[in-house]
Amino acid sequence: MIDLYTWGTTNGRRPIIMLEETGTPYRIIPVDIHDGSSRTPEFLKISPAGKIPCMVDPHGPGHEPFQINESAAMLMYLGEKTGQFLGGDARNRWEVTRWVFFHATNVAITFSALNRAPVLESRCRDLLDAMNNHLVDNEYFAGDYSIADMVPISRFAAFKFDAIDLNEYPHVVRWRDRLIARPAIRHAMEVPIKPAQAAQ
Repeated sequence: MIDLYTWGTTNGRRPIIMLEETGTPYRIIPVDIHDGSSRTPEFLKISPAGKIPCMVDPHGPGHEPFQINESAAMLMYLGEKTGQFLGGDARNRWEVTRWVFFHATNVAITFSALNRAPVLESRCRDLLDAMNNHLVDNEYFAGDYSIADMVPISRFAAFKFDAIDLNEYPHVVRWRDRLIARPAIRHAMEVPIKPAQAAQ
């Protein structure tokens, strides 16, 4: 069983989607990012930068325990482990990878700072334009549903930015609504991650 160290943030819920979609057994170990739990020596051995999420797979490569952090990398790892949601042939796998990196290095980072830095609104709108235009003729970002969709959906499932009305981007809304109807995504976004359980 995989130990998932996480908190109820956008990034923190992302691996739960993949774990649920693949049917991989796991347990959540909450790590309160506000009370110093993520800076303990024990946690820093698992996540050197003190960031959530991270996970420990007792049956990793070579049948040895393996720890990994960075949510997008965790999804890729689980895809390799289970053989699911990474794309089909080599061309499609690279399409999936391309969109994973687009979302992880552009969308996730920029939108995470928007409420604190309104100057980023223009950049966020550019990213939404790119997403919306791509989704005009595509149901998902890289062929079939994949980790290329799981990376951004945790950000868009509960889109709350005063400066931007997501309804201005109808194809993004259509994509979002299709994804949040999936049981794994609903569970990942709703599962309680309680401070009272936080790792010590």
